[in-house]
Amino acid sequence: MIYSCQKEAHLDTDQNQAPTEGLDSKPIVLGKALNMPYTAKNMQTALDNLLTGLKGRSKNSKLAKTFKDGEGIEVLPSHYYYRFLPKDSLEHELITNDTILQVSNIPLHYEVEEQGDFYDDPELEGDENPGPFSYLYAVVPYDYPIPENVYGERLDDFYFAPEMDDKEALQEGEVFVKQPRNSTTKEILSVDENGEVFEYLELEALKLTNNLDEDELAALQFYLPEDTSGKLYSYEEAVQLGYEQKQLIMDLASVEAMLAAEAGEQARRRKWSPSGRITVQEDAIGRAVGVVGAEVKVRKWGFLVIRRARTNNTGNFRARSTRTKRVKYAVHFNGNGRFKVKAGSIFIDAKHRGTRTYKRKPWNQHFSWGRSQFYALVHNAAYDYYTNAVPRYGLHRPNYNLRIKAEYSKSESSEHRAAISGLMPISDIKVTRIRKGSYRGSDGIYATTVHELTHRGHRNMDPGMFSVVANSCRKDMMIESWAEGVETILTNDRYDRFDNNYFRDTRTVFEGWNEARQRQTIQTMNEYTPIVIDLVDRANQNLLPNTPGNQPVDNVENYTLQQIQSALDKSRNFTNWRNKLNANRPPGLTTAELTELFSYLNQVRQNPQTCD
Repeated sequence: MIYSCQKEAHLDTDQNQAPTEGLDSKPIVLGKALNMPYTAKNMQTALDNLLTGLKGRSKNSKLAKTFKDGEGIEVLPSHYYYRFLPKDSLEHELITNDTILQVSNIPLHYEVEEQGDFYDDPELEGDENPGPFSYLYAVVPYDYPIPENVYGERLDDFYFAPEMDDKEALQEGEVFVKQPRNSTTKEILSVDENGEVFEYLELEALKLTNNLDEDELAALQFYLPEDTSGKLYSYEEAVQLGYEQKQLIMDLASVEAMLAAEAGEQARRRKWSPSGRITVQEDAIGRAVGVVGAEVKVRKWGFLVIRRARTNNTGNFRARSTRTKRVKYAVHFNGNGRFKVKAGSIFIDAKHRGTRTYKRKPWNQHFSWGRSQFYALVHNAAYDYYTNAVPRYGLHRPNYNLRIKAEYSKSESSEHRAAISGLMPISDIKVTRIRKGSYRGSDGIYATTVHELTHRGHRNMDPGMFSVVANSCRKDMMIESWAEGVETILTNDRYDRFDNNYFRDTRTVFEGWNEARQRQTIQTMNEYTPIVIDLVDRANQNLLPNTPGNQPVDNVENYTLQQIQSALDKSRNFTNWRNKLNANRPPGLTTAELTELFSYLNQVRQNPQTCD
């Protein structure tokens, strides 16, 4: 059974905005193939060139003296670049959950022209669903046993300089596997124990692939090929003579001077900490807030994951220090084992992959529109529910490893998947950005996510309530009214913390999220009743001004969500629920007042639109 919130009674609080048409998961548009500097073949050429330079024109450099015995080293791969093609969901889970592989469903060896969720590979014609039948790309350590029986194709061999010394301590709590040190690394370190040569080696590899940046080119000097005069040229002068980067010979003395200028006394492979801030625009309150608890992956030149970090409560992150100079960042919308936001498909993790390369610079990313904003809002709602709402209000926790399918374009009902039987995996809950053709607004996305998570926690507490057998309209009303109440209270509390003008609650005022629910007449209600809100709030909707019709009489207040949840557990009708609440009444409340409030539920149950 799929427990679908068909009516999703959020009424007129949502903002209106035209939906985006098209596929719910958006394919990315790739640009040109990257000229990859870190292939084993290119690194071998770079090392040979470096040794030739040491023998010839830069004999007086510090590096020449250090590395004079380093010739004859063969560059062996430290990593292999693979693409995998799982044949079913089990293989897909095996590959994607492997923390060493760190797979990407987007090719790593191409530029990205237009952001999206997946790559629609032309080799896989006729595959309309990019699920488990799309390629997954990974940079695999040379000595790591790849999963057996999963189709894997080795695309290239890489050599990455070692990221850290064995003696360095790991940051507490960070999942990190040291890069394996193959014979190439050991041979280089045997003549260069401080690892200073690796910076020169990478610069030469970048030069050979025309990847040195403008600052480096301006600081370096070069010899021209076949020129035996010993004259040095600036890059600008060499370009005017018709040369490309890859044709030039770097002067190692100018390399040393450039690195010394960059790092002062620490002229070799100086450390820095990848950092930044990830924020999202909350249009409901007109301000940016941090994306909290999201995972940031730092990839060396966009390929090898070298650092991982989590954003804090303001969206800031800082990874452990690294000597790698050029990195690309990506943020993954997952809750560290609590949940994963899925990008419109159970097989695609929601993420935002930065396209720029950062040279010892932080990444400050703000999501003000589009899919990444939606995924970030769903992520924030789920993270807030697990880490704040559950302990603060005493709510029953949804299960860990929850899969949240975030649908951006489809105008469908959000769902809690209650009791599924079938071969294909599906999400545990679904949250949609569009409801009845209109954008929910950031508070609507928060509220809907909370609503569906509340269903999930309720099911974990009381599975029998969601049984397909002996289902009833009463149970539907209790299930939906509970989720509706939690949604209302949590949404108003959250946004009132950001903006204390968002919510007001007095005997004659209820303004905020779901305020229209408090103004409904009994005759127009369905299974999404405000009974839980009524048990908590101070407003008596029967006394709200300028509210015509027959509203419930609500003289009840000050119940906690934990009390209501405890009474709801194992209750199967309104009377059971009310009696349990009556046994634990707040001070000053009478049985008659509680009975008076509950009396409208049986009237709502008779409405033709209820549980239809």
